[in-house]
Amino acid sequence: MSDLVTDYFDRLSRIDGPVLTDARSAELRVVNGGQLPGLLDRLASELAARGVNPGDRILAVFDNTLESALLLLTAMRHGITVCLQPAGASEADLVLAETLCSTAIRIDATGREAGAISLNLDQLPATRRRPPNLSPLTPFTITFTSGSTGEPKGVVHAAESFLSCADSFNRQTGISAADRFLNVMPMYYMAGIFNGILAPLQAGASVVIEAAFDTVTAMRFWQIVRSNAITATWLSPTMLSLAMRLDRTEKTVPHGFRRLFVGTGAMAKADAEAFMQTYGLPPLQSYGLSELLYISVDDPDMPELGSVGRPLAGVGLDLDERGGLAIRSQYAFLGYLSQAGIEPTPPVFVTSDLAKLSNGRLSILGRSDDIILRGGVNINPIELEALLKPLIHPRGFGISSVPDAILGQRVVLVLEGAERSGDADILAEAQRLILGKGGRTRIDVMTHIPVLPLGPTGKVRRSALRSAIPGAAG
Repeated sequence: MSDLVTDYFDRLSRIDGPVLTDARSAELRVVNGGQLPGLLDRLASELAARGVNPGDRILAVFDNTLESALLLLTAMRHGITVCLQPAGASEADLVLAETLCSTAIRIDATGREAGAISLNLDQLPATRRRPPNLSPLTPFTITFTSGSTGEPKGVVHAAESFLSCADSFNRQTGISAADRFLNVMPMYYMAGIFNGILAPLQAGASVVIEAAFDTVTAMRFWQIVRSNAITATWLSPTMLSLAMRLDRTEKTVPHGFRRLFVGTGAMAKADAEAFMQTYGLPPLQSYGLSELLYISVDDPDMPELGSVGRPLAGVGLDLDERGGLAIRSQYAFLGYLSQAGIEPTPPVFVTSDLAKLSNGRLSILGRSDDIILRGGVNINPIELEALLKPLIHPRGFGISSVPDAILGQRVVLVLEGAERSGDADILAEAQRLILGKGGRTRIDVMTHIPVLPLGPTGKVRRSALRSAIPGAAG
């Protein structure tokens, strides 16, 4: 193993108490630190019997399970590359991923899928496979970008980028071995494996795995936090909003809960302030990319709601004259997956995000490729959605555009579900709110689609939203 990977598992092996707890049922499944390396090496022996060896790629079907966490850690320890796919993915999607990742073996870590090699932790061999010596650049994970602005890309990371970035994040936020993390992020997704498993374990924190976040989780959220003595967790803005709306408790933060991280999408400042006012705990926004991992995080002691905090050590930021953001990071990915192998990482990663820096704090203003150019006026859909959210929420909606021969683009208010009798009033009130802000922004068209296209953490996939608008091609 490389030095960082060796140190990672050595530290975990010295922990007497739980490092992983599967809390999805009344009967908890717990792995203590001293048990972990041996369990992973036995799992590596099982994989070897199935034809999986160091240097191989496997397609791994993940869910929020102990099996998924252990398979992830086994791959890190034994130099196996995992191409992550979600439970419930169609056979066509799995076959496509196998083709793109050049994998020959499919491993099921969900405990319920058929037609794949399933992990059974109760039937692992007694023999332990010795971890190999690994290059620091050994590919570890292949995840796919969300596709929110175009076609998904295969992102290849080495374990070292995760571990060194996690170490920087933990130092900046004060996460330590005294913490107990709740992981409800989808575990096939970058936030689920990095934010919810690898980064907490890097600090020696214990991780409690619950089912991937849904409405039931939202209704039970504070009960889950309280009953598992959770001190920290990650949520997306959509998850946090749902948990707030469905909270039927006294709206008090359980004793010991001290860090609520919010990421994977923009959170409106008003929503952050509303949570702070209600619960007395600041939601700490962060910014990251699949390719570069964590970029910045808000200050736990002096949070600035609405910003995404200060850059981590090892991260450099550059802004062009339009506010376009470029990033230099020590934690960059190995490259994008291609037919030729892995395309090398550029030294400076140019994003599609528009940003500003003020007093060392970063704010994300939107994406340059999402900006709507209407009659020579730049309109940011994220800002417009934040303005209209109090009017339309909890109904799903989004701001998008369609081409226009005169204006260039027309602004479209997209409402989820069938047309309702009060929708004309919503449009009129929306126009009034926009007019009150001044400027030349307005909504040109209101339309309806059955379901908003959302990513795994509730973020609108904007390219898919544009395509879903009736007449968008015209």
